[in-house]
Amino acid sequence: MAEKKTITVFGGTGFIGRNLIGKLAKKGFKIIVPTRNPYLHGYLKPMGEPGQIEVLKFNFFDFSNLNEFIKSSEIVINCIGVLFEKKNQKFDYVHHLFPKFLTSILDKEVTKKFIHISALGANKDSNSLYIRSKFQGEEAVVNNFKNSIILRPSIVFGTNDNFFNLFNKLINLLPIIPLARAKTKFQPCYVGDVTDAIIKIIEQINPNKVYELGGPKIYTFKELIETLLVSLKKKRFIIELPDFVARVQAKIMQLLPNPLLTEDQLEILKSDNICSNQYPGFKELGISTRTVEIILPNYIFSQVIR
Repeated sequence: MAEKKTITVFGGTGFIGRNLIGKLAKKGFKIIVPTRNPYLHGYLKPMGEPGQIEVLKFNFFDFSNLNEFIKSSEIVINCIGVLFEKKNQKFDYVHHLFPKFLTSILDKEVTKKFIHISALGANKDSNSLYIRSKFQGEEAVVNNFKNSIILRPSIVFGTNDNFFNLFNKLINLLPIIPLARAKTKFQPCYVGDVTDAIIKIIEQINPNKVYELGGPKIYTFKELIETLLVSLKKKRFIIELPDFVARVQAKIMQLLPNPLLTEDQLEILKSDNICSNQYPGFKELGISTRTVEIILPNYIFSQVIR
């Protein structure tokens, strides 16, 4: 039997990355996971056979030894992303400059595919720094490495997600849920479906260059919170905030370590986050997607009763 490929996963300790590594291990791949604190992420190793998963120390702000993590990898996957900026984590660096440099040093004779997780709605003309940086990252990746595949997911949900779990905490604290731009539409996709899509792309001989990943159902922002309340069997008043109030709320909230809303996110909410249907997606990959209503009750209760 031929030896399985080596795959490097940047962002392997994040939400999508953790879910992906278990599936890659079951497929028999050797996996390299560069991370800032390998000792905190030893839990990844038991997902595979002894020696199958290497968790190695990597300084995200030092590119000098970046080649060490990719020199033997036939596939490189970049799952690194941030939802809001911090002092040492800026959108341009994380979403644009890092993948730009990474793809510029890939050995085209060794690496056969580079899979880059972007975001649905990536747009060079957006007023959102997040959305613009995602587009700039895509552009750099495609220009540097021709065998690049871009994945643009909508909100990704699942156990330990950054969306429903955050609002779950808010629901437990407040009798009233204030929502900015409650009518904005989303097409959330289950993390298990996203990782299945990555596996399919790895296995395909000639995958498409760009995939838009949206779930089977479109919801407004308000409908997503209502769906969460149904899963929690709780009742809360949802108040739709006027824009000027939302801007004040965002200015205050973005000062918190893990803000629920920032001014940049308010810009993102100006546009619907749904598939354009100009690119292939789950259907073309042969993946039957799962709705929020099916998946959410399976994990959100465990967050409540701890």
